[in-house]
Amino acid sequence: ICRYKPSTLALRLFFSPVNGNLGCPGASSHSMKYFYTSISDPSQGLPQFVGVGYVDGQVFSYYDSHSRRMKPRVSWMEKVGKEDPQYWETETQALRADEETFRVSLEILRNRYNQSEGE
Repeated sequence: ICRYKPSTLALRLFFSPVNGNLGCPGASSHSMKYFYTSISDPSQGLPQFVGVGYVDGQVFSYYDSHSRRMKPRVSWMEKVGKEDPQYWETETQALRADEETFRVSLEILRNRYNQSEGE
């Protein structure tokens, strides 16, 4: 499942001082994608839920149900957290909510198709 969401990061990429304003020659666009994976019955130490953020195909953030924290995966994202101390907490709260949504959705599917754990 892929989710696009507006965020401070997207605005920073789009309106960065390097790019200038919208009509500036040399301005470029970027892609931001989030991929979520949820497992109904995790085993072998796998997290039940993982969320990974990508900018232009590069992993920039990572969340899993073991740590329950969204974390930067590249140095330039660590700077975002320093400039905006609430950024990682806000993203963590959003991913915790997504984790719960996926857990409930998998439980509904399991019940709807009469599948118990381990089947």
